[in-house]
Amino acid sequence: MIIPIGLLFACGDSAEEQPVEEPVVLESFEDRLGYVLGALNATSILESGPRTGELDKEMLMEGFNMNLNEDDCSDCEDVLIKFLGPYFQDFDTAHLSEGSKCVGRQNSFAFYSDMLRMGGVDKMNMDMVKTGFKHGLYKTDTLIDEAQRREMIGNFIKDLNEMAGEKMMSAAKNVPGVEVFENGIVMEVIEDGKGGMPGPTDDVEVEYILTNAFGDTVQSSYQMKIATGVNDPVALSLNGGVIPGWSFALPKMKKGGKYRIHIPWQLAYGEQQGKESLCFFIELVNYGPQGTLYTPQMPMGQPQ
Repeated sequence: MIIPIGLLFACGDSAEEQPVEEPVVLESFEDRLGYVLGALNATSILESGPRTGELDKEMLMEGFNMNLNEDDCSDCEDVLIKFLGPYFQDFDTAHLSEGSKCVGRQNSFAFYSDMLRMGGVDKMNMDMVKTGFKHGLYKTDTLIDEAQRREMIGNFIKDLNEMAGEKMMSAAKNVPGVEVFENGIVMEVIEDGKGGMPGPTDDVEVEYILTNAFGDTVQSSYQMKIATGVNDPVALSLNGGVIPGWSFALPKMKKGGKYRIHIPWQLAYGEQQGKESLCFFIELVNYGPQGTLYTPQMPMGQPQ
């Protein structure tokens, strides 16, 4: 049970009193990255709810420093239920100290686990993560300005995505029976279709599951059906309505078939979306000439 806390690019308005310490010197990229990520974790906690500013900062720091590793923190679940309630909407000050500590512990455990899974642990100085977290709590995280933070985090994410994508694409090429195309796309036939194949400008109806290079499910048309109650497959146009990897791969699929395609980031959403290589499970339900299955949505206020 991890409290969902996002990383927000924000700085505090004013500094709060904190213990005097030696000046911090950020000598390397690992130092600067660790400092920025630690500060962002602190800011995300403080801005995650209406009363998070009342958390005990010293206990937050103690908890954060305690679990910036792979150590289990499941013992915090009962504490946080007492402190914040079963739906994390309460704030019982009788449990403020231990609750604040557990908020810090779960935050650092979730952060470290994500970085370990994504291959980012060795790219930062963990001591500076702790320092940045402390400065972020007291709103004194001014060693690196916001523009530099954004650029640093953006490049860091791209590097992690690119590294993970290369591993995913390499592994996909070694799956028996896959077809590897010159542009780097890898296609695996899971269940061959019995129908024809769409043309490069046709409309298609599909079901799909999108996962990223880390194995996380990003989108699923099957789950969207459950959430929306809409049973129709997803209708798309291959003529400019999909990513380049789909425009290339869908015409190589047969109606009724099920396929898995691995797409390098250059043929997915590109550098602007973080250099993410992607994996799609695709079921080609139907296809037809352009305009027969897919109707573009008109901007609001314009006649149909």
